[in-house]
Amino acid sequence: MDHPAVSPAPTLLIECQRDVLLAAIQAADAVVPTSSTRPILTNLLLEATDDRLEIIATDLQVGLRCVVRQVDIRGRGQAVVPARKLAELLKESSSPTVLLRHEVRGEASQLAIQLADGDYAVQAVIGEPFPAVAGFPTDHQVFSLPGRRFAGMLSRTAFAMDKDRTSAVLSGMMVAVGHGELVLAATDGKVLAEAVDKSEGFTPADGECLVIVLPATTVAHVQRIMAGNEPERVDLAVAGKVACLRLNLAQGLQVDLTSRLVDGTFPSYRNALVAKPVTEAGAVQFRTADLAAAVRRAALMTSSNSRGIVINLDSDRAVLNNLNHTTGTARIPVACVYRGNPQRFAIDHKYLQDVLRVYEAETFGIELGRGLVMREPEATYLIMPISLPS
Repeated sequence: MDHPAVSPAPTLLIECQRDVLLAAIQAADAVVPTSSTRPILTNLLLEATDDRLEIIATDLQVGLRCVVRQVDIRGRGQAVVPARKLAELLKESSSPTVLLRHEVRGEASQLAIQLADGDYAVQAVIGEPFPAVAGFPTDHQVFSLPGRRFAGMLSRTAFAMDKDRTSAVLSGMMVAVGHGELVLAATDGKVLAEAVDKSEGFTPADGECLVIVLPATTVAHVQRIMAGNEPERVDLAVAGKVACLRLNLAQGLQVDLTSRLVDGTFPSYRNALVAKPVTEAGAVQFRTADLAAAVRRAALMTSSNSRGIVINLDSDRAVLNNLNHTTGTARIPVACVYRGNPQRFAIDHKYLQDVLRVYEAETFGIELGRGLVMREPEATYLIMPISLPS
């Protein structure tokens, strides 16, 4: 059901701190499509009630409601206005406050924007209903964790989502809640990343483990919002086939996102990550910064069609080469701790660089097996090696 078409009365009239309104508009703009076969989706719905301003946006897969409470409501009402234009005007201003007034004259509708350093009027949509966007459910169990922790878990896993979109499930993000754990995991079949947070509160009321898959676009929207305004707390609820995320941001802003879930089952992967006794001969350790620098240099001699690098291990030393020599050769020595027999394996440098980019520990260990496993507190990564020519 859509919101009813915006009518001439009552008239929206609000005053707000410009930076607060800009932060809210930018959060909502994260889900606004650049273009659409339904032009109204490139707009925002501003809805002023007795004690709040709600800024509503949707791309029909993800809906967003940003609640602004630090606002002076002088007139209740609604206005549908261009998202990007409003954000641009507020961003370029240095005015401490902004006054918004919706004006309707006959069949014409506009939003008047009054700032200390300039006044503007932008056309508003009238007569066309804005798609309905659900709010955060109040009758479902909510799981919460600190915003910084959630942002860190996303950054440690999102890179492993299937960017080729060969599968809706693999291109999404698995979220599992149960047994005192909240788990985020992603894989494209060649690289796997998992982040875990533990809390007694991560136990569904029915005792069953809750497992969902968020679409890639939803994850991207959330990351875009958090990149400019890290939430103080993140709340998660699931209602049927819809996931609901509440981001409690600074300045009293509250962003509620509702997203359809991906139909399908995320592959069972945890057996591949189970920690097993590892001897010195079955693992190698590097200084994280040293390995990252060596991989960057070796990658310079690879190509977009051949991203493999070879890591040659011997007693306490490693040498990195590019796998194929179509553009030349590289030989990059790097110190390590290794006690096993000489061996070599090939790996996609992009996957390894993705892991190194989010890895925080000073020492980078690789468990050598059918898959190459890397661990740090509360996160685990697995990269499948590239077959070497016989």
